[in-house]
Amino acid sequence: MLAGFGWGFHQRYTIGFQSPVRVSFEWPLVVSERITSESAVEARGDQDGRRLSAWQQYTCLKFGEDCRLALAIQRAENPQGKCEIYHYNSDGTLDWGYFQINTVHLERPGLNLRDLLDCKANIDFAYQLYQAHGGFSPWSTFKNGRYRQFMKVTRNAGP
Repeated sequence: MLAGFGWGFHQRYTIGFQSPVRVSFEWPLVVSERITSESAVEARGDQDGRRLSAWQQYTCLKFGEDCRLALAIQRAENPQGKCEIYHYNSDGTLDWGYFQINTVHLERPGLNLRDLLDCKANIDFAYQLYQAHGGFSPWSTFKNGRYRQFMKVTRNAGP
């Protein structure tokens, strides 16, 4: 019977490979260095003492002393902290991934929209935006101050 199925399949369908063939498996476990800086400790306090996730730890590793502010902006943009998430904006653009990177930034060479759904790539790109703009001005939640509701004790962090 199985041979009959195979012959029937072969009669109806053809299989070809696209080039390049890319098979990838993602490990469901994320490991990141534990960051114990003052900013990371304050960020943990902003979460009622809950431990920082591996992606939050990685964010702290990238953003250094601005870890707490970066995480407050990330939570304001994407409260669930999901990696594979997008949001439609009223101006027709989309925000993608962990830091909700807007599609207006896709003009950068080497950036693939699908890459922004990968947490590490999204955090890395968010850090590139942060460096290129000298701060968090690309994020609307920074400009409008909405990030402040994700910080328990407000210190002079921005607008």
